[in-house]
Amino acid sequence: MIASALGRGDFLAGLGATTAAATFPQLTPTVSIGVCAPLSGSAKAIGQRLADGVQGAINYANERAGTLSRTFVMRTFDDQNSVSNGVLQASFAVGDSSIVAMVGHVSSDVTLQAIPTYGPAQMPLVVPFCTDDRLTATPYHCVFRLPTKDSFEGMLFARSAIDQFKPKLPYVFVQDADYGADVANGFIDAMTARKIGVQYQQFPYSGADFNKVVATALAVQPDYVFLAGVVGDMGPLLGVLRAKGYTGPIGASQGFFDPGTLKLGDAAEGITVSTSMPYLPLAPSTVVAREEFETHFGRMDAYAAFGYAAAQIIIAAVQRSNATARNAVVTAIAQGVPIDTMVGEYSFTPFGDAVQPQIYYYAVRKGAFAYLRQAHPSGFMIK
Repeated sequence: MIASALGRGDFLAGLGATTAAATFPQLTPTVSIGVCAPLSGSAKAIGQRLADGVQGAINYANERAGTLSRTFVMRTFDDQNSVSNGVLQASFAVGDSSIVAMVGHVSSDVTLQAIPTYGPAQMPLVVPFCTDDRLTATPYHCVFRLPTKDSFEGMLFARSAIDQFKPKLPYVFVQDADYGADVANGFIDAMTARKIGVQYQQFPYSGADFNKVVATALAVQPDYVFLAGVVGDMGPLLGVLRAKGYTGPIGASQGFFDPGTLKLGDAAEGITVSTSMPYLPLAPSTVVAREEFETHFGRMDAYAAFGYAAAQIIIAAVQRSNATARNAVVTAIAQGVPIDTMVGEYSFTPFGDAVQPQIYYYAVRKGAFAYLRQAHPSGFMIK
């Protein structure tokens, strides 16, 4: 998650020096896209990759713009990944009349607190990372989320587990933490809908006795285990499960799609993990844009990919409708016309989630994540 050493200003300056730009001046006013993310502080690396992704999409669109087409620029706001600063920076963005839409933030807490600032101003907000169900349950319908929300992830994962393993007694582990409950509920609801007697155990976020937690679960002899949580908190469960003799299949939510899972070694071998991040080498439509991005910004990681996609949503809405008023951009995004992006095709429900929520499955094999399949067949991925 280290940004390229080549500055965006240098790249843009090079573009501005081309003969074509000098000979055929841009006739249509430039449109500003705002990015609110941590550009300093402990989460700086994530915020910078998000900004790189947005800038990469802008560069790609501007390079291909005709003389009568709109071009785009990025305006950044540093929220330092704190609630108070996030709300403050959101107010600054709303007060900038040149900005037609925003991309941000990187955490659910900051995003949730900032939405009431964007909402009354009808500022379109494209959320690149946050999966918390609450983000698209507010009264403001100017929020559009790219990753699949937690409850849908759990539901889709359960359906996949049913089709592949046909479990008779699945078991869900979840902590009393900010993340995990909605995923677990979606998983349980999908199992229950198929009349499968799923059981679950919620245990403390801090000071958990993993030996006791696992012993309680194994007493009912589950034939499938699902971990709804984050590897940094729940990772020790895997080692205890193996040590106590569990040999059945294990699934885990996107909180385990993390290098920390690979560091668990043999305990994690063979588990299946879900995520909203596609395996881009199997997405042919991304090749040209991805190669161009990586020339200037380094490897296309998940943070950059979703930043890139967020900017593509806004750019497509402006280009298709010629909208530059914020409420008109909201309408253009929400009208249901599919938009191709770096991470898949999107159209949105009236509440701002994808009409066709998608997740991708990876297996841990020999210390790496190996891509398996997507939840729904699509033209975006080869498989």
